[in-house]
Amino acid sequence: MDGLDNVPPFFLCPISLQVMEDPVTISTGVSYDRASIDRWLTEYEHHTCPVTNQHLTDLTLTPNATLLRLIQSWAACSTGCVAPAVAATKPGFDVSEILGDLGDPAARADGKAKALKTIRSLVLDDDGNAAHMEKAGVTSLVASLIATCEPSEALRNIVDPVVLIDEATSVLHLLKPSPETLREVSESRNGELIASLASLLQRGSNQARVHAALLLRSIYEVVGDNLKARIPVDLIEGVVEILKDQNADRATTMALLAIMIEVLPHGKNRLKAVQAGAVAVTVDLLVEESVDRRKCEAMLYLLELMCGRAEGRAELVGHPAGVAALVAKVLSLSSGVTARAVKVLGLVCRYCGGVMEEMLQVGGVAKLFMLVQMESNRRSREMAKAILGNHIKAWSKSPCFPSHCLP
Repeated sequence: MDGLDNVPPFFLCPISLQVMEDPVTISTGVSYDRASIDRWLTEYEHHTCPVTNQHLTDLTLTPNATLLRLIQSWAACSTGCVAPAVAATKPGFDVSEILGDLGDPAARADGKAKALKTIRSLVLDDDGNAAHMEKAGVTSLVASLIATCEPSEALRNIVDPVVLIDEATSVLHLLKPSPETLREVSESRNGELIASLASLLQRGSNQARVHAALLLRSIYEVVGDNLKARIPVDLIEGVVEILKDQNADRATTMALLAIMIEVLPHGKNRLKAVQAGAVAVTVDLLVEESVDRRKCEAMLYLLELMCGRAEGRAELVGHPAGVAALVAKVLSLSSGVTARAVKVLGLVCRYCGGVMEEMLQVGGVAKLFMLVQMESNRRSREMAKAILGNHIKAWSKSPCFPSHCLP
């Protein structure tokens, strides 16, 4: 805590007690440094707000751009600031050559590749260099390289532009652009950066696909709704393709789910997701996942969004494991998982009459009765009661009805 006496208290992360480098706000309205709150939720598996101790049903981390600007302004006007990512110190390197190679449209691709390697080396040597490069405009130029590099350049240059874009994507991820810069480069040129990254999801190397997914998640957290409604044609197909392989690590899978959750509420994206096979892929992933609470909550929320359309509900009911997968998650990993699962079951039971018998066969009705008796979450209990109230008359006539549930 030395040197922090004059720091405004709301600039400090309540967990680390250090100046926040990437402030994000959770559903309780409290802001934390992203690294600290993410570790609290994932590594320590807490499900409460550290400050208020409120239970969290929504684990979204929303960038606090206003707070970040205040911290950066304060750091620029202060002396002895201990926050390395925002400190106004002089970089120990000259960016002029990097700017020349990346900013000159006539520069050869091999020169740009060399500049990217230099950037990588500098950031790996000292991650504080990333902030200096962003201030100098290097980050924006790397993003522009991804957005504008044309395959035809392969005929004129030594380096294959596909390899060059892969490397630029990796470097942009390494630079960790601020929310302001990321939004600016993503919204420029009519969203060309987003289109290029979406294309990489299907045609990039394995590493490039991972970095593209992580970047797109961050981008869709900060861009306006217009870009979320007007997504590239291959974005959802690329996401579904990677999820379908089931070879992605946890971070990549969570990033892909987050992308879908960000864009599906806008425009016709829910229908596009259903048509791309996202319901079946999500159900398959849900069946395989029995440990990761946050991943299950994200998948169930994605199913909830898609089941808001008749096409999505039809796909889920038509999947051999669709209803059973939802029932299995009731009263399983957490109250959040239970609430999400019951909400999707409510949509299915309300609009898909043919699922009534299956609910009995897979133990769904018995689970709902158990939930009413055991679940501490009032909202989940009320949703379960509503489903039972609407269908108990029909269910009780079936020979599969669990008679021990009757009073």
